[in-house]
Amino acid sequence: MEKNPPLSKIYEALSAVADQRIDIQTDRAYVLSSDHAKRYTVKFLENGYSSNDNATLWQHYPGYPILAVMMIQGQLKIHEERLSWFRAVNWKQLNTKYKNQYDKAIAEFLEPFSEAVRSQIEDEVECLFHQLESMELTIKGNREPRNPQ
Repeated sequence: MEKNPPLSKIYEALSAVADQRIDIQTDRAYVLSSDHAKRYTVKFLENGYSSNDNATLWQHYPGYPILAVMMIQGQLKIHEERLSWFRAVNWKQLNTKYKNQYDKAIAEFLEPFSEAVRSQIEDEVECLFHQLESMELTIKGNREPRNPQ
């Protein structure tokens, strides 16, 4: 992998998994955005993935659609009992509110949780980040339409 994603993309991926916004097909998956306005296409490559989300296309790291697919496929190990904390989070709205200052969006997301739960959430995200660091994957953008008819 050329570069690792910011932690915020792991939060977004966990929400996609928690909300069951991923549709796995034979050679690809479709991931619905947190505001349900876009549907991203993640294609399966021989040793990696391609996606048409902006992070993957322009920043060249795996965006949250790829990360969510990796979680569903078991490439990234998650604690399923923790997924409920990530349900129904509109990351698009939070990121827009804070002008893509992801740390501020994450801080607002974490605000209602107790210190103990916050610690578990942060541990989960860090653990997933460390799993990613050790992977050798090909990550590419693709030009599939975002809202196929």
